[in-house]
Amino acid sequence: MGIKLGLIFAVGITLGVVGSQLLRAQGPLERSEVLKTDVAGMEGQEAHMWVAEIAPGAATGRHSHPTARFVYVMEGSVMLEVDGKSPQIFKAGEGFQEVPDVVHNFRNASATVPAKALGFQIAGKGQPLQY
Repeated sequence: MGIKLGLIFAVGITLGVVGSQLLRAQGPLERSEVLKTDVAGMEGQEAHMWVAEIAPGAATGRHSHPTARFVYVMEGSVMLEVDGKSPQIFKAGEGFQEVPDVVHNFRNASATVPAKALGFQIAGKGQPLQY
């Protein structure tokens, strides 16, 4: 009986960990990489481009970037919340820059309509894109 209970417990823990990883991967903000390439003429630099699909009301959480990040809103509207400043809303067809080393939060401005944005950033090869 002890071995069966231990096996059931181990399987349950494994399924819980795998399930939480799947939920995290399919969370309210899904980012798909479009391009990751060396930058010609800029030794040691990589360009990163992605599309983010942001569920209604979803947010990235407070973070910053080591380099400038450029964002173009493709669908819906998003809100950029920068510490010490009034939140700014950007609608489809508009773009903005997230300034290096400035703490901010990026969120879907709508609680009912999804949003989609294209992002672009150049960083050192292997350098984290945010922290």
